[in-house]
Amino acid sequence: MTSPSETFFRTDIRGRSIACARHDADSEATVIFSHGFRGEKTGPNRTFVRAARQLAAAGISSLRFDQYGSGDSDGDFLESRFTDWVETIKLLARRELDAGRRVALFGQSMGASATICAADGLPVGAVVAWVPDANIDAFTARPDGFVEEGGQRVGNAFWQEAYAADVAQHLAAISAPTYLVFGTADEYVSTENREALVEVAGSNVSIDTFDGYPHSAWTATQADDIINRSVKFLVRHLATSNADAR
Repeated sequence: MTSPSETFFRTDIRGRSIACARHDADSEATVIFSHGFRGEKTGPNRTFVRAARQLAAAGISSLRFDQYGSGDSDGDFLESRFTDWVETIKLLARRELDAGRRVALFGQSMGASATICAADGLPVGAVVAWVPDANIDAFTARPDGFVEEGGQRVGNAFWQEAYAADVAQHLAAISAPTYLVFGTADEYVSTENREALVEVAGSNVSIDTFDGYPHSAWTATQADDIINRSVKFLVRHLATSNADAR
């Protein structure tokens, strides 16, 4: 525990021990953060921590967690599956909803893609997706059964499932207020994958596309701006009594 309002714990998700951090603002609303590929619950450059603390200051609780095989959670990254990522987000959201809380989902990169898939069919109050990938490019399975990136290996199935998920179709089906963030210099999400999502976005979707911004290695100033925009969006749609919500 770092403060009375921030606690670290483990929870069981389908027999797997998942590491979590809760920012408790004694709120009826919870934002669930989902990290990206090879990421963890702090978010890139601790952006999730910063956003969660801003949300807590605005009276909104949040939950950050490590997917199975990532961060401090059980398992090996090699065993990660995209469908598991989606299901874990759904189960955590359902727990909050069953407890009577309003829920928003917040994801980055592949965590944003999984968040979009999870939000389809859930009664969430809002969705924030930083640099999501539509994954429209068919994946060619590697003969050795895995892909290695940054010293970590993941099975072919992760990318096969991400392609099969049809992220754009799920975005089109979401009715909740949704905020998307993209960068035109993204080294991982191609223009085609970005446009596949932009093209299906409905009137409930707000989009900021930042010229020259990379995937997630934003400057401190860029990150502060995006965090502030995202927090204001969530406060507007989740808070019951706040100046920004009126």
